[in-house]
Amino acid sequence: MFKFKKNKLLDFSQLEHKAEYILNKVSLVKKIRRRQRLVKLVKYFFIIILIVFLLVVIFFGINYWTIKQIYSQATAGKDNLEQAIFLIKEQNFSQAKILAENSSDNFVAAINQSEEFKNKPLTKFIPYITGQINQAEYLLSAAEFLSRAVSQSASFGQDLTSLLEGNKKLAYSQLSLAEKQCLLSRIYQSTPELNGLKANISLALINIDQVEFNGLLFPLKGKVTNLKSQLSFVENLLAKAIPLSEILPALAGYPETAKYLIILQNNDELRPTGGFIGTYGILEINSGDITEFATHDIYHLDMPIKDKLAITPPQPLQKYLNVNRWYMRDANWSPDWPTAAKKIAWFYQTETRLAGQADNKKFTGVIALTPQFIIDLLAITGPINLTGVEYNKDNFQDLLQYKVEKGYLQLGVPSWQRKEVIGDIAKELKIKLFDLPPNRWPEIISTLDSNLTKKNILLYLSNPVEHNLIRQHGWSGEINNSAGDYLMIVDANLAALKTDAVISRSINYKVEQSLNGLFAKLRINYSHQGTFNWKTTRYRSYTRIYVPLGSQLVKAEGFVDNDIAAATELGKTSFAGFFSLEPGKIGSLYLEYKLPEQLNKLSNNKYELYIQRQPGNNVNQLDIDLNFLKPVKSYNPASLSMQKVSQSRIKWEGDLNLDRNFEVRF
Repeated sequence: MFKFKKNKLLDFSQLEHKAEYILNKVSLVKKIRRRQRLVKLVKYFFIIILIVFLLVVIFFGINYWTIKQIYSQATAGKDNLEQAIFLIKEQNFSQAKILAENSSDNFVAAINQSEEFKNKPLTKFIPYITGQINQAEYLLSAAEFLSRAVSQSASFGQDLTSLLEGNKKLAYSQLSLAEKQCLLSRIYQSTPELNGLKANISLALINIDQVEFNGLLFPLKGKVTNLKSQLSFVENLLAKAIPLSEILPALAGYPETAKYLIILQNNDELRPTGGFIGTYGILEINSGDITEFATHDIYHLDMPIKDKLAITPPQPLQKYLNVNRWYMRDANWSPDWPTAAKKIAWFYQTETRLAGQADNKKFTGVIALTPQFIIDLLAITGPINLTGVEYNKDNFQDLLQYKVEKGYLQLGVPSWQRKEVIGDIAKELKIKLFDLPPNRWPEIISTLDSNLTKKNILLYLSNPVEHNLIRQHGWSGEINNSAGDYLMIVDANLAALKTDAVISRSINYKVEQSLNGLFAKLRINYSHQGTFNWKTTRYRSYTRIYVPLGSQLVKAEGFVDNDIAAATELGKTSFAGFFSLEPGKIGSLYLEYKLPEQLNKLSNNKYELYIQRQPGNNVNQLDIDLNFLKPVKSYNPASLSMQKVSQSRIKWEGDLNLDRNFEVRF
């Protein structure tokens, strides 16, 4: 490496060897020291682990009985709760109530003991254990609220069986009139209890949502997730049952007999409130017992007095139906159901009086039904057989239309009696529904709620207090009194047979904000998927578009002869016109309009849009596109498919099978 010459004082060559030797020694020493330090660290680590282990052993040894008591109480509560639920299914309500109360006591005791355990001095300083106890307490609290709910359910069932003198079958058709009256009275009084039951279910779900399934609780995750799903179903069912409990007794003729004018609307021939009025009926019901239900062809009323009634119809009916007199069959011209219902009832009373068949008894209300409601009931009851013909959920509407339009000729049924089959179907359906056992009642509740929400059932009650209850729950079919942006598209099939059955619709609604205000662009697309036959022809619709009062039309396309009328109606501005569409073709209506000044201000930094569905009108696709000058901070709903295109633009995609409400905050 180096070549050193010898010096008298220093031997550099030897010095180099010495230096290398010392460096090697130093490296070895370092390795030895590192090993020693590692050994010490490992020793200390195992000592710490041993100490922690001993502390844990000592800790759990000291608290063994407390932990055991918590576990024992929780296990006992679980067993009692499961047994109580089983006994409710078996309708052993008295024993179920006792076990549910015991279960509640068990869970309360477990919660109290866990609180004591958590507050012990050593426990406070171990965050992991404290966290696990907190998670366990959420679960115990959820179980305790569930126990309360089961106890309330058992108590309610106990009251019913007591009222019905131990009749455990509870099939409505098997009850006496007195038992039906007791049942309806109990339902009428049950609203506070059902609200309490729902509150306990909701509290149980809130506590479950707080649980983080890690550590000791991880093995329970699957079971609790399944329980949560079941509780959510019950909570949703109660949310539907509570409003029904408020109004159902009155609708069922309790405490006074109720008499309804029933309107059957065929949405294959769409009209403003759901469909053409082809059939009407008189329903009298006393404490849930149907004492009278007869259905008749609408022409049984209209034809005998056609020369005696001279009421001028709305202008579109005159022009596009080529009529100069107005009858009950066209009385549902207003899209606001209370307005239409009063007009329908007036026509009924007037026409029966002119025909010498006056019925002076005032109607309790007017109820409109579309075929979808019957279809949904058939899905519950199963098929109905009449004179060798099966009506089921899949063929009901088409088969019935054929029977009353064509089939009656082959059967030799007089045209005057061709629609009496509807009453026969209703009677058979009533028998099958009333024979259903209690475990099928939730299906009926869900079906009623769904059809009320989707406006397949429209209710108008003469009693203002009862009607206000219906209105509060959104079942009255009224034009919504929205303070924000609003849209309702109302098609009226005028002399186009049953062509709505083959019309597919979609709506595209855009709002753009500029310095000059908010501007709306609306496109309504129609696709005619039918042909010329006995049932369908070219589509002919007088379409009204209801928008916020004070909106100003900028542009309109697609209407015949570009003839569009602007009017003020029902607290809204409406744009209306006639259009036609040939089979196999697609077409659209297009409007641009400026929204009123009060909306341009976007008060409270909020934009709201309410889109109201026309009853009976099936819109397959709804696209909403909102573009503002300000950044969007939050929005609703989250249930539809949503896309935030930019900081200030947001889009939704979905359907319009029920009313839709949109909200954007800035």
